[in-house]
Amino acid sequence: MTERRNGEIRTLSPGREMLFARAETELHYQAQVYRLGERFEGLAPELAQITMLDVTQVPGCHYGLKNIFVPLIKYLEAEKRVTPANSKLIEASTGNGWVAFSEAAQLLGYEHAVIMPDGLPETRYQHPAGRNVEIIKTPKEKYAEGMPEELEQLTKLSFNRERIQNGARKYVSPNHAAGDEIKTNITVKAMSELGQQLLANIGEQDEPIRVVVSMGNGASLCALGEYVKNHTNGAKVVATESLPYGGGFDRFARQHNLSSYKELFGIDPGDPRLMAHFSAFGTNAPIGIDMPLQNRAFDRNLIDKYELFTDNEALQAYNELPEHMENGAKIPNTDALPRVLYETFGNSTLGNIAVAAKFTGRGERVAAMAYDDRQNY
Repeated sequence: MTERRNGEIRTLSPGREMLFARAETELHYQAQVYRLGERFEGLAPELAQITMLDVTQVPGCHYGLKNIFVPLIKYLEAEKRVTPANSKLIEASTGNGWVAFSEAAQLLGYEHAVIMPDGLPETRYQHPAGRNVEIIKTPKEKYAEGMPEELEQLTKLSFNRERIQNGARKYVSPNHAAGDEIKTNITVKAMSELGQQLLANIGEQDEPIRVVVSMGNGASLCALGEYVKNHTNGAKVVATESLPYGGGFDRFARQHNLSSYKELFGIDPGDPRLMAHFSAFGTNAPIGIDMPLQNRAFDRNLIDKYELFTDNEALQAYNELPEHMENGAKIPNTDALPRVLYETFGNSTLGNIAVAAKFTGRGERVAAMAYDDRQNY
């Protein structure tokens, strides 16, 4: 990788190039592709027929598949004169993506830290191999909104000038979800391998496929959705999000002249009375945070359907609100899934399964993204 700055072309040293090549190899993992009926007995047909694109055994969830942080860090080194000697890497995360970030940073020789909101399940803060990683927690009540505030403060030019003057490393973020167009393109290219693996395993069929993916920061939605749409005829993409949040759902509704979240449910997205029962971390389009990959999904009309899901606790809280409407009863409920699925997968994956069952029940061929299991959730 080279950089042109003031007429000078700069190239990474051969030693760094070799280290990046090693990192890409060592941090590369395969997803599993299977039908739920092949793993679990006695499922109803609409569940048994769902094809799972499963990255639950990949360190750092789907980010570890072809580690996007390796090319992002390489990009930073070439473009911004970032080195392990002068920079400390920092990443914001609400889920397991930080594990892949940590793996890449450590292998490439960087000190690093992770920004996460307080109040998540305790396993979210623990490295699966027990490694000690610096976690900077933001206030629970701010949830996703607190992370970019902290990230902006730590990477601010004035703050880092002071750190450098004091002999400390400056903070630099490879943040794939809140970066420039080059970084978003790197992310989509790296993660498009999910789509390649899915299509390679399900084989060529005339019947169109529908993929069900958590909205999240838009990374897997863009990478998987764009690849499948570009390589199969009639493919459809469904984004999922939990009922308490609803920010992405509302944006999709406005874009397509559909009934708004408030018109359907009587409350605004992110109502604090429902957020108190929020459990599906990582599935949602954070309210008030601009993320390029979310924008890419909306701007390119990548999403064909936007589906909410819920669980018993959130639905009960909703039903107790004076503004509640009967539309809540029509939302797929993860607690209605067979116990064996509930004991195997994490909440966001269960949401994708519950939504996917709506479409297999109509006879469609459907693939759902499995991000997490009960061990790493």
